[in-house]
Amino acid sequence: MTGTFTILRAAAFALVCVAAGAFAVSPARAQAPAEGPLELHFSHIGSEGTLYYVSAEEYARRVEAMSRGRIRIVLHPKSGLGGDAEVLKKMLKNEVDISVIGTPMSNVAGEFGVFEMPFLVRNRTHVRQFRDRIMKQYLHQAANAKGYQLLAMWELGFRHVLNNKRPVEGPGTLKGLKLRVPKGEWRIKMFKAYGVEPFPVEFKDVYAGIQRGELDGIESTLDLIYGANIHQVQQYLTLSYHLYTPGFLIMPKERYQALPTSVRAILTKVGVEMQEWVLDKGERMDAEIVQKMGLKTNEADRLAFTLQSLTIYKEYAQVPAQKALIKLIFESDVNPLAIDALKGRGSFAAGAGSKGDDARADDAGADVKNSWAPR
Repeated sequence: MTGTFTILRAAAFALVCVAAGAFAVSPARAQAPAEGPLELHFSHIGSEGTLYYVSAEEYARRVEAMSRGRIRIVLHPKSGLGGDAEVLKKMLKNEVDISVIGTPMSNVAGEFGVFEMPFLVRNRTHVRQFRDRIMKQYLHQAANAKGYQLLAMWELGFRHVLNNKRPVEGPGTLKGLKLRVPKGEWRIKMFKAYGVEPFPVEFKDVYAGIQRGELDGIESTLDLIYGANIHQVQQYLTLSYHLYTPGFLIMPKERYQALPTSVRAILTKVGVEMQEWVLDKGERMDAEIVQKMGLKTNEADRLAFTLQSLTIYKEYAQVPAQKALIKLIFESDVNPLAIDALKGRGSFAAGAGSKGDDARADDAGADVKNSWAPR
């Protein structure tokens, strides 16, 4: 299990307070412990079997266990309290207590848009290398400035393309397709650069939109697609790994700060402890779902797509802090070939399979031999 030392130390101190009986609650939003548990309402868009769903259930179970029944997480899956955009607004009115939000966080603050940069995150090992630093140095502060408290960085996973027209091999084969994309500024720009006609409709409306012929397909994580049965109205699955989407566990800052220190400590500690659990669960689920879908499956030319995406990087990097975020993630990659490329040493210039590249990859171990293979 990972997490910052500072958070864990604070959590340990707070748990001492719990044992000493310092478990008061806000009278405006919850009953006293003697009258019943503190209830916090957790909304998300996932259906049964999705990573959203199982992660939220596990979080609720762990929070209740750690608090010895004093905190109860009431789950509202399947957009029970609204879609992501609506939930973000409700949070600022203290109408929703907790949620896990992916792409729409890029509309909250520009720092979250770094996860809209295509092929920047290589695999889950890479995530482990930068997660704590990016949270501490950028994302906590960015969320706070907009009225949200960031508890942990889970995942929604790597994103892929499905459609009912043709296999997607390179950027040219996407041209003209009507795809559903989330309501994120950079995601829309990215797919427009590939010639796609993006439709930023709510996820819950995708299945019907494809049935009516208004949409050709979708780009999303495999578990969301499978959980909503969207694969049943699609023919082609392209394993593109074009983006890695974290799932940010958040609360309204005002609501969070109104809670006792002991409650805040438990909510944060469990969220951070689950970061590794979610990564491992997501990896296992991806492999299983590809087999279950049974669609015509191919892998995209990721290098061609990356080159087509350079204008997106250039625009995003115009803001110094956002440029620094790209650099932080890229340089944290355990793959020495990627680090050399960033520093201008031309690791890719000699061509794949060159003696120099092979030697560096061998030194780094099996995980880096294929720099385009998320694992």
